[in-house]
Amino acid sequence: MESFLGFIGYIAASIGFAILFLLLLTTYKKQSIQKKLLLSMCAIGTIWTASTVQQLINGTSVLPPLISETLFNLNLSLLLISTLTVKKNIRALLSLKPHSAIISVMSFIAISEVIRLFTPVFHQKIFFLFHLSQAIICLWLVEQLYRRSNRLELQSIKPLCIGVGLISGYNFALYADALLTNTISPSFWQGRGWVIAAALPLIAVTTRRLKNWESRVYVSRNIIYHSTLILVAGLYLLLMSLAGYYIKAMGNSWSETAQTLFFSLGSLVLASLFLSDVLRQRVKVFIAKHFFANKYEYREEWMHFCSEIEDQARTPYDNALSAMMRPLGCEYGILAIQKNGLLLPETNLHCSLDHPEALALLKLLGSKVIEHQWIIDIPKLSSGHEKAPFDIDIQQLNKIQHFTIVAPLISSSGTQGIFILSTPTSTDDLNWEDRDLMNAISLQLSVYLTMYETNQRLAESQQFDTFNRMSAFLVHDLKNVVAQLQLLSNNAKKHRDNPEFIDDAFETVDSAVIRLNKVLTQLGKKRIEADTEQVINIEQTIARICEERAVQHPIPIFHNFSRHQLALTTLKERFQNSLNHLIQNAQDATNDNGSVTVSLVDTPKSIQIIIKDSGHGMSEAFIKHRLFKPFDTTKGNIGMGVGAYDAKVMVEQLGGFIYVDSTVNEGSCFTLKIPKQTALAQKSFTILK
Repeated sequence: MESFLGFIGYIAASIGFAILFLLLLTTYKKQSIQKKLLLSMCAIGTIWTASTVQQLINGTSVLPPLISETLFNLNLSLLLISTLTVKKNIRALLSLKPHSAIISVMSFIAISEVIRLFTPVFHQKIFFLFHLSQAIICLWLVEQLYRRSNRLELQSIKPLCIGVGLISGYNFALYADALLTNTISPSFWQGRGWVIAAALPLIAVTTRRLKNWESRVYVSRNIIYHSTLILVAGLYLLLMSLAGYYIKAMGNSWSETAQTLFFSLGSLVLASLFLSDVLRQRVKVFIAKHFFANKYEYREEWMHFCSEIEDQARTPYDNALSAMMRPLGCEYGILAIQKNGLLLPETNLHCSLDHPEALALLKLLGSKVIEHQWIIDIPKLSSGHEKAPFDIDIQQLNKIQHFTIVAPLISSSGTQGIFILSTPTSTDDLNWEDRDLMNAISLQLSVYLTMYETNQRLAESQQFDTFNRMSAFLVHDLKNVVAQLQLLSNNAKKHRDNPEFIDDAFETVDSAVIRLNKVLTQLGKKRIEADTEQVINIEQTIARICEERAVQHPIPIFHNFSRHQLALTTLKERFQNSLNHLIQNAQDATNDNGSVTVSLVDTPKSIQIIIKDSGHGMSEAFIKHRLFKPFDTTKGNIGMGVGAYDAKVMVEQLGGFIYVDSTVNEGSCFTLKIPKQTALAQKSFTILK
């Protein structure tokens, strides 16, 4: 019964090959190498299945079916190779070294089998091994075709892959069993006809969908990875089969037990290796580094990077953030800089600088990311697909929704900070190459910002040096004034009744006034005095400063919204001078009929001093590039720009920041925000723009 079913199956397969051959002759109009190979494959397939029918009927040798099967596999391999390449003829196909080796091996097997018809050149186990290798090669080529097919044509090529994979997979099982038992299983051999017959309609569907059999293909980064795993698995199973055969061939009473244990342990080893995430990741990185072109065109990336940091319309911190975001295609991001031990936002792009999630990430990851120089992929870390070299509260990390990347500003001794970035749009998965690029950019940006900050400090030092040299001339003028007044005082006792002396005295006083006005104009009423920390009452201090500034219009109005007496330990004179200067600036920027208000607000976490005026205001560019910059003033020779800078440093030492809200022709509002928990800690701050 089984023999009869096998006979029917091979007849059906033979008829199927013949029908497909005739259909191809009538439907194909365009000549191509794929068409010729497909026609010859159908012709050889007809001969293969017919010779197997004859072998089953007469019980003759299996060599003729094996020879025709080898020719079929040879033709099938050529067809698959031609689909994977752009070569237009057989000679060109054979010029490809990896594929030419496959064709040479199959040709050698076919010649050996023909020779065996006349003389026994190899043991039959060798031929079983040859055919097992053919099955593995065909499976590998099918996997190559499927993985490399364009997505648009993947649906068309899928039936062929299933059909050929079905035949080759069955052959693999057939010859693996034959190699172990040294004989072909009759049930395997007789059932193969039905497998071939079932695969033929699938091959026919592909021939219908691919008119000229010229699928466009591309090389995916996962091709080598998946192909390597399948090839290694095939070779491993082949090795296992050979080892199992020799264990069984020992013939001892314990051979069955040893064979079972061998296969069980071998399967466990194979499964553990292929299920290891670490191994899989290392294989992926190794293959991507050594077998494929780079993901990024680094010459272009370098040109774009240089262009980003040379933008003169933005601050260097803005340039640095943009340079990090551009290659990843991030929509928004924040750059935080570490100054005096405190890490706070410095600049932002397309999001709020005080974004709650960004502040939470600074607190949760900031110092650890800088310390370990580690790039954090938040989704992977939250899901457990990635591990960091430090402990992280995953529950807190799961609350982050708007940011996905935290990267350090790499530096051993220069500017340090972190980038907090949104989801990249240029890549679906942040791999090793993205991380390498981010590390390279981060290192360059650290050097860039370190140079900028060093130049800023050097420029300020030079400006202070210039100021000191200028002060020497002013001291000289003051000495002259003092000398004139001393001379006038000394002579007054003797000549106070002399009218001529009185005239000279008025001239001397006028000269002294001119000199003193010149000194006051250049110094801007600023002086440097030693100061010590004291506990001051903030409400009383502000009220007293407003009384002092009442000599100028508009008179500042003080509003106390605090329900408690607020005390602060700070440098008293410096604190008073800073507030005095900011209030005076507000008065200078406001007409006499305008308004200047000073408010004290007590919040649970901070103390806020708000100075608001209705004056001419400031532009966004001025706030971003010139405000709080020493020796940069809009008052000409009246001011030196040192007072605003000194106010900034004062708030910085209190661990707070100054928020400036201003619009041209609509007034300005300065908010001095001093955190209660850090007011005495002498920590750094940032200016929110």
